[in-house]
Amino acid sequence: MAMDSEIERLIQRFVSGTDCSICAANKIEVALDDGFPDNDYVQQTVEMLAMYRPGGGQFLFDTIAMRRRLIETIEHLQKTA
Repeated sequence: MAMDSEIERLIQRFVSGTDCSICAANKIEVALDDGFPDNDYVQQTVEMLAMYRPGGGQFLFDTIAMRRRLIETIEHLQKTA
């Protein structure tokens, strides 16, 4: 399944720093989960997004870690499209 332009737009906004809110992460999480339910790599990203907090914390992912993972996820989806 090809990456939806809405998913790409949401991820670009997050990666660029325009919107790194928990709400933005939740939207990306749901969109990726709905769009790629059988893609193990994407599902790992979905799990990471569920554990995202801007400041991080124990057992949580911070903004830097999520940006890195979302960039890798876009690259993964472009390769598998």
